[in-house]
Amino acid sequence: MRAKKILDMEGLKRLREDRPSALLVHCHGVFDVLHAGHLAYFESAKKFGEVLVITITADEFVNKGPGRPYFNSAVRANMIAALEIVDFVAISRAATAVPVLETLRPNFYVKGPDYKNKALDATGGIYAEEAAVEKGGGRLVFTDDDTHSSSTLINKFFNQWTEDQVKAIDAVNGAGGFAEVEKALEALSKQDVCVIGEPIVDTYRFCSPNSISSKSPSISASYLYEENYLGGSLAIANHLAGLAKSVTLLITHGGEPYFLELLREKLDPRIKLVEQSLLNIPTPRKTRYIAVDKAQRIFEITHLRSDQWLRHSPKEFSKLIQKTNSKKNTTILADFGHGLFENSVLEAVDALDGFVTVNVQTNSSNLGFNPYTKHKRFAYLSIDTKEAQIAYHDRFSSPRDLARRLREDLTRVGTAFSMTLGSNGSYYFPNRGREELHVAAFADNVVDATGAGDAFFGLTSLLVKSGCPDILVPFLGNVFAGLKTRIIGNKSSVSRAQLVKAVTSILK
Repeated sequence: MRAKKILDMEGLKRLREDRPSALLVHCHGVFDVLHAGHLAYFESAKKFGEVLVITITADEFVNKGPGRPYFNSAVRANMIAALEIVDFVAISRAATAVPVLETLRPNFYVKGPDYKNKALDATGGIYAEEAAVEKGGGRLVFTDDDTHSSSTLINKFFNQWTEDQVKAIDAVNGAGGFAEVEKALEALSKQDVCVIGEPIVDTYRFCSPNSISSKSPSISASYLYEENYLGGSLAIANHLAGLAKSVTLLITHGGEPYFLELLREKLDPRIKLVEQSLLNIPTPRKTRYIAVDKAQRIFEITHLRSDQWLRHSPKEFSKLIQKTNSKKNTTILADFGHGLFENSVLEAVDALDGFVTVNVQTNSSNLGFNPYTKHKRFAYLSIDTKEAQIAYHDRFSSPRDLARRLREDLTRVGTAFSMTLGSNGSYYFPNRGREELHVAAFADNVVDATGAGDAFFGLTSLLVKSGCPDILVPFLGNVFAGLKTRIIGNKSSVSRAQLVKAVTSILK
């Protein structure tokens, strides 16, 4: 009986076609841990019509932070189908209910009382859903039942957090909780941001591995398809476009037609682009061959030249930096070690006014040649353990000892810094005289860690400038980076709504 109640999207379409005059009622949500509040919600919704259809968000579209959903979509659908009051259930493979509403065209789309004030919906999806239901001839209506939360129940009774994560959550709640998070994000929306750094094109070539070649010990794979993503400074700017008041991006590139087309298609239109094209200097491009079934990297090829200022004069780009210089700016220097921050360009950024933040990246193309010490003036630094090891020529000290050496060199001159630790979270050392913080990572279901450090750096740069409570810098940075790991490459950015939704779920 339960199986007959569970439909696919085509089944929903037929349901409406087969019952053109029936009053269809639709409820949509995650419904992770079924509880009494859900049952009351369904009972109230059923009063609006004759046929009650419940759709649940598929696992990959649940943005409620690590460990969610607790139950997979098949289990959740089966549980709801077991309820007598529910007539049909379907799994929606989208971030909002809009595709289902367009297919089902219900007479009533029913939400709980917490959605009556639409402005409080962190995702803003309620507006699109209301438009979709009205377009199909239906109405958005609300119940008056008491609200309950699966997230609260999971956090309280299912013990999904590690001891270190609980410490971080308690510290955030002790510093004002979600109210302080809202204040911090509001402060970000008032910042004018300037991102300066190398653009990178991340090309992912998806393959199906076959076996070892018969003529040499190399992997043989069948090419399937490829996708290009905006990485490097482009990805940072895209992340911040939805958080800051304004974002200006300064880059050099090779002027390749494919790259210019990629900028037009995938760079957030809210970003003001300031660019210089350099003849015969290719835009940095990293081509990764990916085993499509497991999203594992097989091989990587890098296309770049790091000698651009030996082949071209840096004066023009230095002047562009000077023109965008402002004491009001939060200036983010994303130094990927591919040759941009050299010669007079390095001198120009060292002379910048305003709040300057720096990230220097160590990668296979610049190993040992890109220490943070090349930059002379900045208010905030974000690096990882390997980058700290290179700065101090020290392979053997623990991350904690490296972080404390950084503190001795940086915080005494008023510079804050973060040191990211991958799956172990991050250290944050505020300005002189304030307590060091270690916050656990908040990441699960990792698809691709590429760009997670860039996402962390971009968000924490703005948070440090905002003057928010210290604990929010590593906490929000880790949550933001964790959300990024759910995205392959930089195929999309992490939105403010996704961050708010994840933090809300974690802090409940």
